[in-house]
Amino acid sequence: MIADMLKENDAEYFIMYATSRDANFLYATRFKTYDPLTYISGIDGTEILLVPEMEKRRAERESRVKEIVSLEDMGFKEKLKKLNDAKIAFLEILVSVLKEGRCRRVLIPEELPSFISFELMKHFDVRVVRNPFSKLRIVKNSGEIEKIREVSNAITSTFKWLIENFRFKKCEEVRRAIDTKLFSAGYLAENTICSTGKLSADPHELGKGQIEDHLIIDIFPKSMDHGYYSDFTRTIFLSKNDDLEEMYSAVVAAQEEALKMMRDGVDAKDVHERVKEVLSSHGYRTEKSEGFIHSTGHGVGLEVHEEPRISEQSVILRRGMVVTVEPGLYYKDVGGVRVEDTVVVRKNDCEILTPFERFIRLY
Repeated sequence: MIADMLKENDAEYFIMYATSRDANFLYATRFKTYDPLTYISGIDGTEILLVPEMEKRRAERESRVKEIVSLEDMGFKEKLKKLNDAKIAFLEILVSVLKEGRCRRVLIPEELPSFISFELMKHFDVRVVRNPFSKLRIVKNSGEIEKIREVSNAITSTFKWLIENFRFKKCEEVRRAIDTKLFSAGYLAENTICSTGKLSADPHELGKGQIEDHLIIDIFPKSMDHGYYSDFTRTIFLSKNDDLEEMYSAVVAAQEEALKMMRDGVDAKDVHERVKEVLSSHGYRTEKSEGFIHSTGHGVGLEVHEEPRISEQSVILRRGMVVTVEPGLYYKDVGGVRVEDTVVVRKNDCEILTPFERFIRLY
């Protein structure tokens, strides 16, 4: 795909400069680094990873990129002594590598740092493109699906433990319990949502204070080993609340209808529209800021929110896509409810990676 994009743009090279916190860089290189490195892909299929000498042996062992080039091998130390500026020394090496490859035009992603972009513009015709690895990541292979399944199992196991040992009074206590349990198993959960009361009418409210009638728990950790995420939400009820439970029944019904539609070749827009129809049939209309106020779902992988989106935009679902299905309802005078599962799109249906009972009443 990268070579095709280069041909379409009459360009010789595509460049990324990032750490492994950048999902596209991690996907392209499969190399974990907390200092930014340079990835270069050529029209002839050449791939180069520019690294400092201290990372060369590790990159040769761990990265999927075959050609590892040390900055020191390219004269970085000598340039640094002469220029007394590490960034300028690095830029001279990068430009020289591209010129050696007879580069005329180079493609750069939108997120490339400006200090590199402006230097490249002095020497080459530069075109800004959307990072092509974002598209390559949309359909997962079997290995990626198994990694997401592993994280999904960790989530549901943690959630089962939480429900069986629920003695919590405050949202913060629930969040710490979930995050600590997952961390001890090798998963990093950040910003876990444990939201209650009227504040839960804001979908991304983390939650604070005394737990009221219900609790939205949204868990989306990543593996500290391989970096893949999963995503899961349930609304649990701690005391009877007819309004919230009726809302939740409608949301569960909408999710069930959406899951029936999930398969290869279906337009995600139609799934989103069906969710809205079901919620409307239960008497819940969407206003500007209340009701069903977000998309039906999103892709999950090396980012917790990635392509594709299940929303008002037309996107054809393909076998191997991993997405969430998460309808919700939110009213400022009542609160919010949501149910969410991560699923794999299959040829004729979908597989739920986060199976768990939907109605949880602890009263």
